[in-house]
Amino acid sequence: MKKYLLIFLLLTLIMILGCSEKNQNSIQENGGVSVNLICSNNKNECTDRKFNDLQSFQVFKTTIDSAEKMPGNLNYIAEYNLKIKFQGQTTKTFHLSLGTDRDMKGLLVDLENTNQGYEIPVIHANKLRELIEG
Repeated sequence: MKKYLLIFLLLTLIMILGCSEKNQNSIQENGGVSVNLICSNNKNECTDRKFNDLQSFQVFKTTIDSAEKMPGNLNYIAEYNLKIKFQGQTTKTFHLSLGTDRDMKGLLVDLENTNQGYEIPVIHANKLRELIEG
């Protein structure tokens, strides 16, 4: 009897793990992520954009991960309000400024602490520029 109970529990556990893994795969397939860019520039030099695909999300995530903390106080004008939803349904909001000069770094400011800025390396800023320009 104990043997059958153990087998039953083992099969149940395998089914539960298999279903949760399948659910995770389906989240990754459809993205389960989104990126919203709202133009905050009054000069109409940018447009609102929304990205729901995993490849675009990865460009934004890599950019955020590569941004380096800046010293001192900030004096900036936000080009975009960036809202990024991660797979775990966590949402982060930032100010994003890229400009059009491909030799310039970008600026990322987490809205939880607008006194701290993060420089986006030129290579990642350019990838974002290309993605946003479409």
